[in-house]
Amino acid sequence: MEFYREVFGAEETVRMADPDGRRIGHAELRLGPATIMVADEYPELGILSPAAYGGTGMTLHLHVDDADAMADRALRAGATMVREPADFDHGERQCRVRDPFGHEWLLGHEIRKPPMDEVLR
Repeated sequence: MEFYREVFGAEETVRMADPDGRRIGHAELRLGPATIMVADEYPELGILSPAAYGGTGMTLHLHVDDADAMADRALRAGATMVREPADFDHGERQCRVRDPFGHEWLLGHEIRKPPMDEVLR
Protein backbone atom coordinates (compact mmCIF):
# COMPACT_ATOMS: atom_id res chain seq x y z
CA MET A 1 0.00 0.00 0.00
CA GLU A 2 2.83 2.35 0.86
CA PHE A 3 4.43 1.83 -2.56
CA TYR A 4 1.25 2.92 -4.36
CA ARG A 5 0.78 5.91 -2.07
CA GLU A 6 4.38 7.04 -2.42
CA VAL A 7 4.73 6.53 -6.17
CA PHE A 8 1.26 7.20 -7.59
CA GLY A 9 -0.25 9.34 -4.85
CA ALA A 10 -2.93 6.68 -4.32
CA GLU A 11 -5.48 7.23 -1.58
CA GLU A 12 -6.35 4.15 0.47
CA THR A 13 -10.13 4.02 0.89
CA VAL A 14 -10.70 0.46 2.17
CA ARG A 15 -8.50 -2.03 4.03
CA MET A 16 -9.55 -5.44 5.31
CA ALA A 17 -6.75 -7.33 7.01
CA ASP A 18 -6.56 -10.79 8.52
CA PRO A 19 -7.28 -10.89 12.25
CA ASP A 20 -3.52 -11.04 12.93
CA GLY A 21 -2.97 -8.01 10.65
CA ARG A 22 -0.18 -9.65 8.66
CA ARG A 23 -1.97 -9.91 5.31
CA ILE A 24 -4.44 -7.72 3.50
CA GLY A 25 -7.37 -9.68 2.12
CA HIS A 26 -8.86 -6.72 0.28
CA ALA A 27 -7.93 -3.08 -0.12
CA GLU A 28 -9.05 -0.31 -2.42
CA LEU A 29 -6.86 2.50 -3.70
CA ARG A 30 -8.07 5.56 -5.56
CA LEU A 31 -5.79 6.80 -8.32
CA GLY A 32 -7.46 9.94 -9.67
CA PRO A 33 -10.87 8.89 -10.95
CA ALA A 34 -10.01 5.16 -10.91
CA THR A 35 -10.15 2.66 -8.07
CA ILE A 36 -7.97 -0.44 -8.02
CA MET A 37 -8.43 -3.36 -5.65
CA VAL A 38 -5.44 -5.21 -4.28
CA ALA A 39 -4.67 -8.03 -1.86
CA ASP A 40 -1.68 -9.86 -0.47
CA GLU A 41 -0.88 -13.34 -1.71
CA TYR A 42 -3.03 -16.17 -0.36
CA PRO A 43 -1.38 -19.30 -1.81
CA GLU A 44 -3.80 -21.51 0.11
CA LEU A 45 -6.62 -19.92 -1.94
CA GLY A 46 -4.70 -19.83 -5.24
CA ILE A 47 -4.18 -16.04 -5.06
CA LEU A 48 -0.61 -15.38 -6.20
CA SER A 49 1.36 -12.37 -7.40
CA PRO A 50 2.58 -12.13 -11.02
CA ALA A 51 6.07 -13.09 -9.76
CA ALA A 52 4.73 -16.56 -8.90
CA TYR A 53 3.94 -17.05 -12.61
CA GLY A 54 7.22 -15.65 -13.90
CA GLY A 55 5.75 -12.30 -14.94
CA THR A 56 2.52 -10.58 -15.71
CA GLY A 57 0.09 -11.01 -18.57
CA MET A 58 -0.97 -7.37 -18.55
CA THR A 59 0.34 -3.86 -18.11
CA LEU A 60 -1.42 -0.97 -16.40
CA HIS A 61 -1.00 2.22 -18.44
CA LEU A 62 -1.09 5.49 -16.54
CA HIS A 63 -1.10 8.88 -18.25
CA VAL A 64 0.84 11.13 -15.89
CA ASP A 65 2.25 14.66 -15.83
CA ASP A 66 5.90 13.51 -15.95
CA ALA A 67 6.75 9.89 -16.71
CA ASP A 68 10.44 10.37 -15.89
CA ALA A 69 9.73 11.80 -12.44
CA MET A 70 7.21 9.09 -11.62
CA ALA A 71 9.64 6.41 -12.78
CA ASP A 72 12.31 7.88 -10.49
CA ARG A 73 9.87 7.74 -7.54
CA ALA A 74 8.98 4.16 -8.42
CA LEU A 75 12.63 3.09 -8.55
CA ARG A 76 13.37 4.75 -5.19
CA ALA A 77 10.36 2.91 -3.73
CA GLY A 78 11.59 -0.51 -4.89
CA ALA A 79 10.41 -0.90 -8.50
CA THR A 80 12.67 -2.10 -11.30
CA MET A 81 12.97 -0.51 -14.73
CA VAL A 82 11.69 -2.76 -17.52
CA ARG A 83 12.00 -0.21 -20.35
CA GLU A 84 13.82 3.11 -19.98
CA PRO A 85 11.93 6.35 -20.75
CA ALA A 86 11.82 7.17 -24.46
CA ASP A 87 9.82 9.32 -26.85
CA PHE A 88 7.47 7.47 -29.22
CA ASP A 89 6.09 8.47 -32.61
CA HIS A 90 2.51 8.25 -31.34
CA GLY A 91 3.24 11.36 -29.25
CA GLU A 92 3.94 9.99 -25.81
CA ARG A 93 7.07 9.68 -23.69
CA GLN A 94 6.86 6.32 -21.94
CA CYS A 95 8.67 3.90 -19.72
CA ARG A 96 7.73 0.62 -18.10
CA VAL A 97 8.40 -0.29 -14.47
CA ARG A 98 7.71 -3.44 -12.46
CA ASP A 99 6.50 -2.78 -8.94
CA PRO A 100 7.80 -4.83 -5.99
CA PHE A 101 4.78 -7.15 -6.34
CA GLY A 102 5.40 -8.04 -10.00
CA HIS A 103 2.84 -5.75 -11.65
CA GLU A 104 4.03 -3.78 -14.67
CA TRP A 105 3.11 -0.13 -15.15
CA LEU A 106 3.46 1.76 -18.42
CA LEU A 107 3.96 5.39 -17.43
CA GLY A 108 3.49 8.00 -20.11
CA HIS A 109 2.93 11.66 -20.75
CA GLU A 110 1.98 13.44 -23.95
CA ILE A 111 4.81 15.20 -25.75
CA ARG A 112 2.89 16.05 -28.94
CA LYS A 113 -0.47 15.34 -30.54
CA PRO A 114 0.16 13.81 -33.98
CA PRO A 115 -2.74 13.41 -36.42
CA MET A 116 -4.42 9.98 -36.21
CA ASP A 117 -3.38 9.03 -39.76
CA GLU A 118 0.25 9.50 -38.70
CA VAL A 119 -0.28 7.38 -35.59
CA LEU A 120 -1.89 4.60 -37.63
CA ARG A 121 1.08 4.55 -40.04
